[in-house]
Parts: sequence; C-alpha cells; structure tokens
Amino acid sequence: MEINDEEETKNIFVTLMGEEVGPRKEFIQKNALNVANLDV
Repeated sequence: MEINDEEETKNIFVTLMGEEVGPRKEFIQKNALNVANLDV
C-alpha cells in the first residue's frame, strides 16, 4: 500500500481496523481477486 492520499488511507485503515465488521467484510470480498501477496 502506498500512501498518496491521506484521506483515502485513513478511510481504508478505519474500514480494515475499525469495530464494524460489515464494511471490512465488504472491502475484503470486493478486493479478494486483486490480492497478489497475502501474509496471514
């Protein structure tokens, strides 16, 4: 991830690390096919 847009980066961080599960699940499903490297 490159930080080019501070507001977009903040929104992604809140989506992935926030308390709400729904937006995180939606983000993961939407971007699942774009993953090149996954560190689990």
